[in-house]
Amino acid sequence: MAAWLTELVWKRVQQLAVFYPQDMLLDVAGEDGELLRRIARDNPEVGLAGICATPQLARTARSRVPDADIMFAELEDFPWLSESFDVALCLQPVSAMRDLRATLTEVFRVLKPGGQFMLAAPWLPAPLRALANRFLVDEAEESEAVFSPKQLFRCLGQAGFTDVSYLRLAGLRGLAVCWKP
Repeated sequence: MAAWLTELVWKRVQQLAVFYPQDMLLDVAGEDGELLRRIARDNPEVGLAGICATPQLARTARSRVPDADIMFAELEDFPWLSESFDVALCLQPVSAMRDLRATLTEVFRVLKPGGQFMLAAPWLPAPLRALANRFLVDEAEESEAVFSPKQLFRCLGQAGFTDVSYLRLAGLRGLAVCWKP
């Protein structure tokens, strides 16, 4: 994600995220730990954990945020117990997930009741979304790379989330915010 877009999404997350001292926060698909570094800088009392897609990214993230519980793990099988986190953030593209529904089910599992989940996703108008999905997705996978807000609402609802809202951001990005009942 471009630096200006990362900053824009981060500012919106800061405005909307609800976490308190002693809360546990999970960064889903955390890449290199930059998001966790920012959160640790601004909220040192919040417990942090993250999932990285490769061992190298996990090493980089651990070096940036040594006090965080950083794991190299599959997005469809988190290494934490159920109801371990108060907040979960996923600011990386959902197109990077092999199975969005399985990932959302895992996020729901590890969130405590009343937990908040924020999911950034690419946004395109319908004709461009159809074109992108035609060329960005392997036909055998029967999945999509770019979801409409309505599709995201449905996926989040099927995983069990409620009170889903969606904000369009600049740069063809959107942010879904929802809660575990």
